[in-house]
Amino acid sequence: MSTKTNFKRIALVAVAALGLGVLSSVPSQATQVGATVVTTTNGTATLTTSDTTTAATISARFFAEAATDTVAITFSLGSTPTGAAGDSNTAKVTAIDTALASGGASTLNGYSVNKGATAVGTAFTVANWGLDSGFAGTTVATIVPAGAGYGYGKFGLHLDSSTVRLAGTYVIDYIVRSYANTGIQSTLTQSGSVSIVVSDGTLAATGVTVTAAGTSTAVMTASGTGTGDDSGLKAVITPTGTAIGLITVTQKTTAGLPARESVTVSTNIGNLGTSTSAQSGKKVTFIGGTNGVNTVYIFADGTSGTATITVATTSVTFSNKSVVFYSTSVDKITAVQLGKTLGGSGSAVIAATATDAAGNQIIANSSVYAYSSDLTVINTGATTGTECTYNSTLEVHLCSLTGSNDGTATITLRNKSTVALSTKASSAVSVVVNTKDPVSLKLAFDKATYAPGEAAYISLWAVDASGKPVAPAVARTNLLASGGITANVSWGNGTVTDSLTVNSISPTFGFTTTAGRGFASQEPIYLAKVFMPASGGAVKISATGGALLPLSGQVAVTATATVTDSAAAALAAVTALATTVASLKTLITTLTNLVLKIQKKVKA
Repeated sequence: MSTKTNFKRIALVAVAALGLGVLSSVPSQATQVGATVVTTTNGTATLTTSDTTTAATISARFFAEAATDTVAITFSLGSTPTGAAGDSNTAKVTAIDTALASGGASTLNGYSVNKGATAVGTAFTVANWGLDSGFAGTTVATIVPAGAGYGYGKFGLHLDSSTVRLAGTYVIDYIVRSYANTGIQSTLTQSGSVSIVVSDGTLAATGVTVTAAGTSTAVMTASGTGTGDDSGLKAVITPTGTAIGLITVTQKTTAGLPARESVTVSTNIGNLGTSTSAQSGKKVTFIGGTNGVNTVYIFADGTSGTATITVATTSVTFSNKSVVFYSTSVDKITAVQLGKTLGGSGSAVIAATATDAAGNQIIANSSVYAYSSDLTVINTGATTGTECTYNSTLEVHLCSLTGSNDGTATITLRNKSTVALSTKASSAVSVVVNTKDPVSLKLAFDKATYAPGEAAYISLWAVDASGKPVAPAVARTNLLASGGITANVSWGNGTVTDSLTVNSISPTFGFTTTAGRGFASQEPIYLAKVFMPASGGAVKISATGGALLPLSGQVAVTATATVTDSAAAALAAVTALATTVASLKTLITTLTNLVLKIQKKVKA
């Protein structure tokens, strides 16, 4: 290579170097220097305390060349404890500080998405975190430095005091974005999360005394009812904002004095609250009242099923309470026949159980209606059915019907007041209408044989000329002659003799069930319960037809049962045993002789 060529190349390199030097000397636009320093601390809270003193914090520190270099922090809800409703958990973002210890004050511009700017340094609410799809439920705070130098902002994050809190971890996500006057500097974007851990908080009043299980109670009742413990409360699932029931927790020491331990009440279905109209969530914890008494209210939350409610203080766990929340949409109707015979006055002849799709019993009225196959026999209505009403004692819908003319009609239960609207129906039940007058009596025991002192049921009923039972629910004056039902023995302890005499002269017939009266009868009867004598023998009862009956019916009717004699029975058992032993002895002797004969033949 020639010397000339080398000089040319060296010159080109020098020119290029000079050119690059000229380019680098052009002033750059203002920008942040280095990454933003983000510092976070997690927060804590309890079910009763959450404020700025328990807040999680996040701070951002950066160096800007001009006031146009800013940092924006976006907050959003990451996750909540299981069961916490996202649309009811609100939080506060509060500006805590704007100046570094070494100076460099900044301006904070905070605003909630779609809500406009707020005053500097004031708290704003992050509503419906994670649910607002249009804006992702986010809130942004912007740090604007006073000029070239450091910008700084510190924020507190805490759950609002009115938030329905559950124990667990609330995670708050953040994104820190750096901006210059030319736009976002994506290379400086950072993200992360902070948490607020909510604990049950072991609460207790100052000078708390220990709660004793033997003297303390937790009693659940339906709203507006008495003080008895209602362990099987039922309520519609539809939330109304009004409590459907309440639990009164009374804490006492072993000496019976007020105790004030922490009380925690939780449920898997429905909501709880400490006032008649304010729901707090599925778990509430509070300090016992100064008198040791606190009330927790129960609300529907739209969920069908059986709620299990636990109630506990620091020292005592009470027995669980249960509430059945049911839908009013009937899925099935089960009809149980109570009576076969009906007269010209109203009688409950059918018991109905209505359930929703989940199998929960529906107790609301306007859920079951009765329809007759023959309106001339039982008139349930030409266009609408006869409504069956719920009976809280029997826990069924009772269908009370009235006969119009003698005959037989089948009754079908439906879920609406007209057939056209009905979508569910029960199986048909056949009912006989008999309005004829009685002509004679019938009398019977429920069994033929009883043990000494055993309970016995006596049935009395009247029949018409064809021998069919007459209608129930009619007080028939002088159906029996004076004296009522008599016996040849003295009844055992527990017998109500008045039911055999005074009441049975003019008895009212009705249907009975084992659950209601201990004895079941679908035919209308008058029922008396007696206790057999302690000694064995025949027991004979008698009743004579009264003036209400024709002369042919004014005669005595009887029934007989036997009470086993315990001594005689024991003697008979001993005699039978002796006979058995004698038979066994004879059999053993016979077998022994047979064995001896076989042995002799073998030796021979």
